[in-house]
This record gives sequence, C-alpha cells and structure tokens, in this order.
Amino acid sequence: MRAAVVFLLLAGCGGSAKDARYPARPEGCDVKVFAEAPDAPTDNLGPVRASCGEDISSADCLRTLEDQVCRLGGDVVWGVPAEPAKADGKIRWSGRAAHTRVKSALPEGGSL
Repeated sequence: MRAAVVFLLLAGCGGSAKDARYPARPEGCDVKVFAEAPDAPTDNLGPVRASCGEDISSADCLRTLEDQVCRLGGDVVWGVPAEPAKADGKIRWSGRAAHTRVKSALPEGGSL
C-alpha cells in the first residue's frame, strides 16, 4: 500500500506539463519564425533547441527546430538568431515555442 502511494506521488511529478489547449501537430507543420517576440499575443510553450552535424544544411536543421515546435503544439518560434551557432562540429538553433493566442468568442468580461 505504501509503495503504491509513493508511486502515485512520483508519477505526478513529471516536469513541465504540456499545454492541453494545443495538441501536438504533425511534423512539417507551418511554423512562423521570429527573431524577436511576435506582435500578436501568444501563449509560450517552452524552449526548443536543435543540434545538427555540419553536414546538415542550416535550413534542414532549422526545420528540425520547427518540428519540435510542432510536437509542442506551437505555430510560432521566436528568439531565433539570424544564423545558427557553430561549435564542436555542430550547428545549433534555439528559440521559444509558442502558440498564437486564440481570441475568445465571449465578449470582454467573459459573459454573454
């Protein structure tokens, strides 16, 4: 019994939870890339990183970053530099995954 309680407590401590409003999207989904935070309101989903061998093109490695955004349910990645970082035979892209905030159908104040 005690072991079951410990298991249930540990099972609830799984790191940052995925935002249930934004289910995973298929690989290759459309992602808008921004150097700065976008002007439109977004919900941040978390950091994303891609690390690729130098034999992979920058564009293909950027697509790897965008696919991570898709897996998180995002449609935006921001904070992406103009060029990837290069070190130790790798190219690296990074940014913040986000999803464009959906406007509520309710009028301001939340009631009809």
